[in-house]
Amino acid sequence: MNRRYLYGALALVILVNAVVLAGVVRNRIGAPDALLTLTERELPLTSTFYRRENSGVSLWLNVNSDIEERTWFDEQKLAELGFSVGRVKDSDSRDVYRVLPKEALVVLEYNGEAWQRFRLRQLEEIAALPLKQRQGQLTAEAAARQKQEKLFQLTVASRLFAVDAGLDAVDLRRRYADKGRYIILPSQVRMQVDWRASEGSNSKKRLYGQIQGIMVERIHVPLQFHASLKSLPGKTCIHPGYTHYNPKTPAMVRYQVVVAFGQRLEPWIKTIEKFDGDQQGAL
Repeated sequence: MNRRYLYGALALVILVNAVVLAGVVRNRIGAPDALLTLTERELPLTSTFYRRENSGVSLWLNVNSDIEERTWFDEQKLAELGFSVGRVKDSDSRDVYRVLPKEALVVLEYNGEAWQRFRLRQLEEIAALPLKQRQGQLTAEAAARQKQEKLFQLTVASRLFAVDAGLDAVDLRRRYADKGRYIILPSQVRMQVDWRASEGSNSKKRLYGQIQGIMVERIHVPLQFHASLKSLPGKTCIHPGYTHYNPKTPAMVRYQVVVAFGQRLEPWIKTIEKFDGDQQGAL
């Protein structure tokens, strides 16, 4: 009896592995849906990399969360994704939190117009600091700290931004045809209330969308690239999400990754290349 259960368990393991392997093969058949060269800014190491007991290595898909670049995710976009915008706008504000998230396809843009707008805002805010200091809005110390923070963001912030969402992968790829700049990924999105637009006003509340999570946020690093990552100089100052400026930790982008996204919109790493000192300074 016990042996029969053992054989059944082994058969189940073999079946699961076969299904997973078949999915990997299907994902990599034909030309990839997207092929990009990203850096440590967009693919930092996960925190578990530095734990001795952890043998697995993965990179985190780091999407810039700058709120100024999410204005596209408005009520019209929510309706396109299947949310009942009108019903929620007419109901109690708390009802929005009872609306379940939905699955959608999110378009990520790498080093494109969204990044250029982000970069320009940082430079404009740096240029405005001396006037704020003269007007007494900032102390010299605060102005210097803000300047360093913004310069730091230009050096290490992710250049990957969410720029659109939809339900049809073919339609999205038609509209975002550059496979070296745009990635389409399955995600979960939800509805939120913009409380700033509602306070002190008799008008209906304004709703907006939020990306709750990308389905594949961690990308497995194949064994042949482990040695290269473990020989990187120093410990990274770049983390998933927002990386704050630390004067004791120099900004350092240490590697670039060629990553492909297959027919099932799942990523895999093709190559990892370490940067030398000159390349790090040029990024």
